[in-house]
Amino acid sequence: MDASRRTGCLQGTRRDVLKIILDWVHDPHSQQNILWLHGLAGSGKSALSTTIASILGSSGQLGAFLFFDRDVTDRSDPTAVIRTLAHQLGSSSPRIGATLRAVVERNSNILASSIHLQFQKLLLDPLSIGNPTAPIVIVLDALDECGTADERETLLEILANDFRNLPYHVRTIITSRSDIGICNAFESQYHILAFELDITSSANSDDILSFFRYRMSLIRNKKRHMRLEMGWPGEDVLHTLVQRASGLFVWASTASGFINAHDPKRRLDLVLRGDVASGAEGALDALYKTALESIGLWDDEDFVSDFRAIIGMILVARQPLSSSAIDALLLLPEHRPSMHTISLLRCVLQQDRTVRVLHPSFADFLMTQERCGRDFWSFDRYTYHRYTYHRYLAIRCMDCMDAVLQRNMCNMTLTVDQANEKLSEEVSYSCLFWIDHICVTKDGSPIMDRLRDFLYRHLLHWFEAMSILKRSRNTIPLLDELRDWMSVSQSCVVGHHVV
Repeated sequence: MDASRRTGCLQGTRRDVLKIILDWVHDPHSQQNILWLHGLAGSGKSALSTTIASILGSSGQLGAFLFFDRDVTDRSDPTAVIRTLAHQLGSSSPRIGATLRAVVERNSNILASSIHLQFQKLLLDPLSIGNPTAPIVIVLDALDECGTADERETLLEILANDFRNLPYHVRTIITSRSDIGICNAFESQYHILAFELDITSSANSDDILSFFRYRMSLIRNKKRHMRLEMGWPGEDVLHTLVQRASGLFVWASTASGFINAHDPKRRLDLVLRGDVASGAEGALDALYKTALESIGLWDDEDFVSDFRAIIGMILVARQPLSSSAIDALLLLPEHRPSMHTISLLRCVLQQDRTVRVLHPSFADFLMTQERCGRDFWSFDRYTYHRYTYHRYLAIRCMDCMDAVLQRNMCNMTLTVDQANEKLSEEVSYSCLFWIDHICVTKDGSPIMDRLRDFLYRHLLHWFEAMSILKRSRNTIPLLDELRDWMSVSQSCVVGHHVV
């Protein structure tokens, strides 16, 4: 997991919380070997975990840093956590690495074993060898984004029970929202030190003020031709922004991104004139509404259509896609690429190599009708709309593969290294996730004929593509999942006809 693109705390901020965490890490008398840092969405937990990981990495005390992401399938699988921790711990310590290699050599099936056994053989046993004096720290960020509540139940059991058996020089820092399942697992565990981020503290407000001062100074420097007055927007306005943030760093970050536009003064005025909502979530919702309203194209049917198609894909995609891959999968007109719409949403969408929501709270806003209010902003989390997007994307994935997959599509020979063969991003995505999108949908009747035709003509070609992608081992589990879905779906169709 590459942490180089993650943003930590602004220098000089969050000192009180960072001190508490680092003092705990280095306290040899602490009876807790897990520190659970929890709080509201947008309170700065991920920035803190990134900063802590950076500090510990610089001192050689970071054993592993995992950050979960519900929008990326490979970063949200609870069953992969233990073996990923083992890999990172082995990479950070030659001693641990040598022990782990010996374990894997003796038991080649360990990586496919239950995560309880993986914990015993890949973490507990290797970490219990020797008597190191310096702490080894594991950091797990955004645990609430690791799978669904049901999927992470076993992992929570291991963290809440088995991790207490790790030697005390091994410390684990976990961040998460105050998810009910995580709270039930962690509260009242003697080896877990629970620490809730206080977004109402004066220190938190001072840090958000520092953040606004820094971001506004960047805007002044960037927009120097606008001749913004020295000290713009002034202390009174900065303190008003802090008050509007309601203790949330994500509010401050989103507002700063929104203000950093062609006319910062006008954007700032829009933020200040927005609804004054009570509570952290209400403040965030009001800001998101202000940002969306400012686009001013909601009576344009073409814009609304593109917005819903693009955002719908971003919300249900199993991993972030580039704008060009979005264009290809949605078949958008050449004169109206997705970036034409995405560029208007830069304060809430990350627009780097891939496009994704900048913070999970924006996805939560869009997928909760009561919060976003407007029908054309709403993407129902559980029912019709979400299934519609998954079904549409499944069809587009099959169409995309249908146009490309064929026997020996890369013209490989025995003298060609398969590692050099590549498929386009949209074809790769389609091969990896078409079955996932199909199996999310409840009603299979609209796509059953299309699915059968695809399997008849391209099943073997799909095997070849998965081999090129080095995902051959995934094909059988995926086909098992598809078979089970088809069985249930066909039973529903038959039952419907009988009725």
